[in-house]
Amino acid sequence: MNLPDRSPGGFPPLWEVAQQLAAGQVSSVELVDACEAAWRDWHGAINALVLSDFGAARAAALESDCRRRAGQSRGVLDGVPFSVKESFDVAGWPTTCGNPALHARAAQRDAVVVQRLREAGAVLLGKTNVPLGLRDWQSYNAIYGTTRNPHDPSRTPGGSSGGSAAAVCAGLSYFDMGSDIGSSLRNPAHYCGIFSLKPSHGLVPLAGHGTGPARFGEQDINVAGPLARSARDLEPVLRAIAGPDGDDALAYRLDLPACPHRRLADFRVAVLPTHPQAEVDGEVAAQIEQLGHWLAGQGARVDWHVRPDFDAAELWYVYVALLRATTAVHMDDAAYADALVHSAAAAAADHSYATLQYTGATLSHRDWLRLQAARERFAAAWRRFFSAYDVLLCPAAATTAFALNEVGEPWQRSITVNGRAQPMTTQLFWAGHSGLCGLPSAVAPIGPGTSGLPVGVQIVAGRYQDLTALRFASLLEDAGHAFRPPPRPTTLPADHHN
Repeated sequence: MNLPDRSPGGFPPLWEVAQQLAAGQVSSVELVDACEAAWRDWHGAINALVLSDFGAARAAALESDCRRRAGQSRGVLDGVPFSVKESFDVAGWPTTCGNPALHARAAQRDAVVVQRLREAGAVLLGKTNVPLGLRDWQSYNAIYGTTRNPHDPSRTPGGSSGGSAAAVCAGLSYFDMGSDIGSSLRNPAHYCGIFSLKPSHGLVPLAGHGTGPARFGEQDINVAGPLARSARDLEPVLRAIAGPDGDDALAYRLDLPACPHRRLADFRVAVLPTHPQAEVDGEVAAQIEQLGHWLAGQGARVDWHVRPDFDAAELWYVYVALLRATTAVHMDDAAYADALVHSAAAAAADHSYATLQYTGATLSHRDWLRLQAARERFAAAWRRFFSAYDVLLCPAAATTAFALNEVGEPWQRSITVNGRAQPMTTQLFWAGHSGLCGLPSAVAPIGPGTSGLPVGVQIVAGRYQDLTALRFASLLEDAGHAFRPPPRPTTLPADHHN
């Protein structure tokens, strides 16, 4: 059998190794061996896969190989090694979200998505790094240290699914399971030059994700979704993890609408390279503009700078308020008491992030319900928008991967956009613009930019039109907008824990 090629340019995608497994050209054990060898090559440079058990993975791979020999394959994912974001439960392993106080607490059972992937025969390798509390566009914490971008280890791989994106980019796993409430799948895929899907809200159960008393299956705004090196890899993973769980499964079945389009020329495309609410750096905006012009040349209908008919500033306020409201469940009593003090002192018209993180966390239920009316207005505007367009192309983040910066709190930092400092939190606009209303968003690499760093495009589609976003990403990939492997690793001085 032939071991998968791990040389530069030889990072095989999931779909390719799945075909090799089915044809008996490679074994699952060999795939695990290849991932472990990649981990040895890259770990000192990027520190992405921070918990692993290659012995247990090899045992599961042996079982998969036996199933295939017996003609009992469980499907496309059977025998394919994967990793999972640290915030998902794996039985017997800690789920900390970067909090040292939780390091000794082992999960009792697998998260639903982990359980479903294992039932599909996928082979779990380990967990990937996150920021503390999943609240950063970087991925570092006091337990596992700092994760770095494989394309440039002085830069971030993104967050909070930054370890996920870095691991997939460097070939440590064939796909990873991440989550997204504030672009946590989208910005890492953009920064690392890989593909991701933020599914429609509620499509994938979240039970067993996060920490704290509430670990339910449909947290407001938050979603679970896959990252991979090919757009073609995302759909089989989505089909394995999506669908109702628990009591809901007694009454409901999943039937996603198919995408009717076969060519890029069939698509109606809206292009929004930047927005007054959240200016985008020219390096990123130019790549999206170039893509739009290229699509027009392919015969697609392309309209420029079109937006849904709502007030973007109002959407920003509602999104951040509800974002902080839903994440407040993870605050301890002292942090919540502090938020109450800040909220009481805040001016009613202050819609800055610095204030909304407190007023949102302490929303009354009455005020929360009032914001649902606003959200439904935005959702109606999106429905009208997607009656005229199939996809919206926009940025996933304002810049390419920025230099690591672990000073202060994330909301106190800034990034440089077109030569000017921009509050880091401004980027949340590109998360909430579609995320507040639960729309699916795929990210596909379209760079590199002028700096040589990856650039991705966010592909937004209508609610439950996940397969439309994925079809568009796959057609882009077929046309050459594909994953480009990072340069060979150079080990940096260790700044992480082993």
